[in-house]
Amino acid sequence: MGALTTAFELTEGDWTSRFDRITVYQRGWRLGGKGASSRGPHGRIEEHGLHVLLGYYDHTFDVMRRCYEALDRGRSDPSCPIRTWEDAVTPSNLVGVVDHLDGAWEPWVANFSAVAGRPGEGEGAGAGAGAEEPLGSSPLAVADLVVRSLRLLIDFFASLPTPEPPGARSIRFSSSPTPPIDLAAGPAATMAAVVQGAALVGLALPLSWAERVARQTGSWNGNRDLERALPSIVEPVRRALRDALRSHTAARRSYELVELVTANLFGIMGDGLLTRPEGFRAINHLDYREWLVGHGIDPEALESPILRGMYDLVFGYEAGDPARPRFSAGLGLQLATKMLLGYSGALFWKMQAGMGEVMFAPLYQVLRDRGVEFRFFHRVDALRLGEDGTSIAAIDFGIQAELAEGVAAYDPLIRVKGLPCWPRAPLRSQLRTGDPLDGVDLESFWSARRDVGRCTLEAGKDFDVVVFGISLGMVPHVCGELLAVSPAWRSMVDHVGTVPTQAVQLWLCEDEQALGWSGPPGVTVSGFVTPFDTWASMSHLLPIEDWPPTERPRAIAYFCSVLAMAEPGQDGPDVEQEIRSVRDRARTFLDRDVATLWPAAVEDGGFRWSLLCGGAPSAAVGPERLDSQYFRANLDPSDLYVQSLPGTDQYRLQPGRTGFTNLAVAGDWTDNGLNAGCVEAATRSGQLAARAVVEQLAAAHGEGGE
Repeated sequence: MGALTTAFELTEGDWTSRFDRITVYQRGWRLGGKGASSRGPHGRIEEHGLHVLLGYYDHTFDVMRRCYEALDRGRSDPSCPIRTWEDAVTPSNLVGVVDHLDGAWEPWVANFSAVAGRPGEGEGAGAGAGAEEPLGSSPLAVADLVVRSLRLLIDFFASLPTPEPPGARSIRFSSSPTPPIDLAAGPAATMAAVVQGAALVGLALPLSWAERVARQTGSWNGNRDLERALPSIVEPVRRALRDALRSHTAARRSYELVELVTANLFGIMGDGLLTRPEGFRAINHLDYREWLVGHGIDPEALESPILRGMYDLVFGYEAGDPARPRFSAGLGLQLATKMLLGYSGALFWKMQAGMGEVMFAPLYQVLRDRGVEFRFFHRVDALRLGEDGTSIAAIDFGIQAELAEGVAAYDPLIRVKGLPCWPRAPLRSQLRTGDPLDGVDLESFWSARRDVGRCTLEAGKDFDVVVFGISLGMVPHVCGELLAVSPAWRSMVDHVGTVPTQAVQLWLCEDEQALGWSGPPGVTVSGFVTPFDTWASMSHLLPIEDWPPTERPRAIAYFCSVLAMAEPGQDGPDVEQEIRSVRDRARTFLDRDVATLWPAAVEDGGFRWSLLCGGAPSAAVGPERLDSQYFRANLDPSDLYVQSLPGTDQYRLQPGRTGFTNLAVAGDWTDNGLNAGCVEAATRSGQLAARAVVEQLAAAHGEGGE
C-alpha cells in the first residue's frame, strides 16, 4: 500500500509534464503485499489474514475515495458490483472480546454508536502530511471529545449483561454470548443499562481516584510516608471489592474499565503528556501494561479482555509468544484514543470483497490508465550503492517469467461475478510456454528459484529516484550494502521487531445461528484463546463468491493470531511444515475451543467436521475435511507483521530521510506519524514518500526541476 500510494499521489494531475515515467516492479503476479488477496476454488476469497478498516483511517479512505472517483466504474464498468467506495466498504459497529474467568470463556459484544461523518473527510485528509494533530486542540474538539466519551460509556454499559430477576439461578455463559442491549430497543432499556453501569462504577471509582490522588499528592509534596501507607489502607478494601465482584459479571467488567480508564488518565496527567513536546511518544520506551502498572492499575485488571484484545489486534507479542505481551505505551494510548474516540461513521468498516479487489485492483487500474508501467515477475535481489556510498547506483532483479510472444504487457486480473480480481496463480496463457514455474512459489523468498533471466537498472539511465516499498523483513536480504554503511539502517533492522502470523478461513454449511452463536451477526471478536485469538464473521462475502447452488456455504469465518514458528534451519523455515502445523492447530482449536463461539458445532466432545464445505473430496470424512479449507503461515520476510515494541520507535526511518540522496522508503515500518502495523500507516508513509520524491528530484535538478 505504501508504494502504490506513492505512485497514486505522484500521478495526480498532469504528471507526465513533471516526470518522464513511473514504473512499478513487482515480484510474482499480484499487488498488495501483506494485503494481497486472490480467488481460489469456487471463486472463494483467500486472504493473508483478517483485514478491516478502522473509522479513523482518514488518509486511507481519502485515497480510496479519489481512486474510485478516477476509476469511475459507474461509467466505465457499470456491470461491476463494486463501483464506488461506498460499495466497497460497509459500517460495522459490532465489536467484541472474549471474557475469561475461572476457566470459563464468555463472548462479550458491544454495539458502538454510529457517528456523523465519513472517514477521509476530515482536515488534512489527502494532504499527505502524516503528522498527528493534538486531540482536543480547540474548544470545539474538546466539546466533541466530551460527547464522544459519554457516548462510549453508554455503549459500554449497554453491552453489559442485564440484571437477573430476583430468585433467578445464576448461570455463567461459558459457551454462548450475552447479547448486548440494543440501543434501538428504546430509551427505557438504554437508561436502565446506564443507571446499572453508573451504580457499579460508583462503587469502584472513589477507590481508584482516592488512591491515585493520594499517591500523586504524596509524590508532589515529598510525603513518602503517605505513599508507603497506601497499600496497607487500600489493598484490603480493593481485595474485598474484587471478591464481591467475581460473582457479578457486569460489576467486574465495570471495575476493570474504571481501573483502565483511571490509570490512563492519571498516567497522562502524572507524566505531563499533554504538555510535553513529544506528546505520547515520551513513554514509548515502556510497555503499555508496564506503564499502567506504574500508575497504579489493579494487576488483576491487566487481564481485562479489553486490554488483551488490544494486544491481539496489533499482534503485540514478542517473538510470537503469547506469554510475552509487548507494545509501546504511547502508541497504545494513541491508538486507543483514535480508535474509540476519533472514528467517523463507524468504529470498523468491513470490505465487501477481498482486500486485493477493494483496494489494489482499483489502484492498479487507475495507475495503469494514467500511464504507469507495471513490470510483474521482477524480484528485487539487491540495491547497489555508488562509489561514494551516498546514493543508489543500481538495482538487481531476477526475472521469474517472460511474456508470451505478442503479449505487450501482463494483464493480471480476472473477473469473478463481474468484479476484477487477482487469480490464485499466474495466468499462464500470457506467459512464454515452457517457463519453469511448476513447483516454484513466485511470492516466497524461501521457495526454489528457476529464473528465466536477470536485469540491472542503473541510476541516471533507468531511474532518477527509487521508492523502496518492500516491507522491513526483506531489508536484510536485499539491502546488505546499505546496512554496511548506514548505522541508522542497521539499527532499524536490529531493533524494530517483526513477527510471523497465521490465519485460517472456514466455509461452513450452516449459518452462525444454527451453529449456536446467540450474539448479533457480523461481529469481530478478539481476546480469545491461543492459538486463534481473533475471529471475524465474514459471511457477508458469500454473494461475491461464485459457489454452485448445491455447494453454497451458509457462513464464512476468519481466524488469525501471531505465530511462534519453529526454529528455522540453515535454508530458512520449512514453509510447508509450518502450514501443516497451522492446520493441526486449527483441528485442535475446533475440537477443543470453538464451542465457546458455536456450541452447536460440537457434538460428542468434538467438532462436527461435516460442517466444512469448500471443495473437499466427497470421500473425505472427519478431520480430513479440513484439507478443503484455507490456511496461511505468513513466513515470507515481506509478509512479517511489523510490531511496535517498546523502545523501538526512534529507530524507524522517515520516508524522506533515508540517508541516501535518491532513495525514499514507504510502508507501515517507517516513521510516519502512526507507527503501527496497519494500512493507514502505510498510506501515510506513501504520501510522505511522494513528497520526498519531488524534493529529491528538485535537489538533483535544481529548484523547480523534476
